[in-house]
Amino acid sequence: MASRALMAVSSLVGNPTGDIYSLDDEAVKLVAYTIVSVKRGAEDVMKGNLAEGSLIVTERMSGETFATWMIGRYLQQADPEDPKKQIRETIGDDLKYLRIYFVVSTRWPREPLKFEEHEIEALQKIREELA
Repeated sequence: MASRALMAVSSLVGNPTGDIYSLDDEAVKLVAYTIVSVKRGAEDVMKGNLAEGSLIVTERMSGETFATWMIGRYLQQADPEDPKKQIRETIGDDLKYLRIYFVVSTRWPREPLKFEEHEIEALQKIREELA
């Protein structure tokens, strides 16, 4: 019974049927992510404003590209413990232990741009004249 209710509610919220780890489509995707360290004995969620959060992704990309983008953004921010330095300057060799977990929370169809609508109208007029 609960699964039927969940399916009914899910149908109202974006498109949850897509792969929750795939960013390789043209949809607008709400992506939640967390950057962690898997260094033995120091496993932890990383500190900083960009260590975890949610953002909208509109471009088609691979998971590796997304991971590189997010970790790059994270490393460029100011270190919370030493604001005069970027995190990449203070993390040193521990960079190899950084991992990212992400999930596509939901996705929506991308709305067409106005110029695309005008282009379609122009192509339809050409088609009508040729027919």
